[in-house]
Amino acid sequence: MEDSFLQDVEPIDVVAETTRLHAVRSLKSFYLDVGRSLSLNKAPRIRGPEISGVINTVLDDILGQKDIMVNLVDIRTLGDSTFFHSVNVCTLSILAGISMGYNRPGLYQLGVGSLLHDIGKVLVPPEILHKPGKLTKAEFDEMKKHPQYGYNILREMPNISLASANVAFEHHERYNGEGYPRELSGKEIHEYAQITGLADIYDALTSDRIYRKAYPHHEAIEMIAASGNFYFEHRVVKAFLDNIAVYPIGTPVELNNGEIAVVLNTPRGYPHLPDVRVVSSGGRTLRVCFDRRLIEEKALLISRVIPEEEFADMEGMENVLES
Repeated sequence: MEDSFLQDVEPIDVVAETTRLHAVRSLKSFYLDVGRSLSLNKAPRIRGPEISGVINTVLDDILGQKDIMVNLVDIRTLGDSTFFHSVNVCTLSILAGISMGYNRPGLYQLGVGSLLHDIGKVLVPPEILHKPGKLTKAEFDEMKKHPQYGYNILREMPNISLASANVAFEHHERYNGEGYPRELSGKEIHEYAQITGLADIYDALTSDRIYRKAYPHHEAIEMIAASGNFYFEHRVVKAFLDNIAVYPIGTPVELNNGEIAVVLNTPRGYPHLPDVRVVSSGGRTLRVCFDRRLIEEKALLISRVIPEEEFADMEGMENVLES
């Protein structure tokens, strides 16, 4: 939201836009090379230096901003294709890995696996992969083979570790045993795969789909929070959510004292207590806004997120939005 009362607020990207775009281009080229090799019945070869360079650059960006919370705008501005999705999942997975105390080699393996987690989809028939409607049982059964396909592809590549290949194999497995393709449960699932599977779901929930609109961000967070020790191990869920701002910058909210505000920033470690800028108080739009730090005002909480349409329709708010 680019309103006049946020002009002095400049979100800091966890990963630079140039890094993301380079990662997407490299990943697309990699997918095309793998698909071409497989169509010629040749063993696919990874562009070792290129993929390695992508992961190391992403790591450098993230490790240089360790105290920054991820806002939805950080990872949603560039598109929703398979390649953007995979880069988003990679970014979110690495952040969770940092929270879990992984060293750089561990973060690298997690990064490679999460970036390439969907590589098996190159062997799924396009008419199934891009079908706009609901898949038939037979089509879904074929779609569920992509983790096995991905594992097989990555195990053919000498530069890819077994741990990274297992991310592709197990990212659809679930802690309670209800996943696929092998119905693994609990500790049987590699931790890298659990992290990637969680990041995969989060990115899917917060993306528009042909059959539904994206879930509001705070609702997606609630769904993720409820998945602990059911779909994912609780400590994985906690590590993931430690990095995600519940209320992204610019989110219109109502406080429990009736004030209307927009979110400015979220202090790390306090995902439900962001800094806000109050724009309406006592039912009147303020000509001069003021800021509140909710971590310092214990009596104040966010009572609800205001839909943007409702926010724009509030009396006098159109003047603020247009000024």
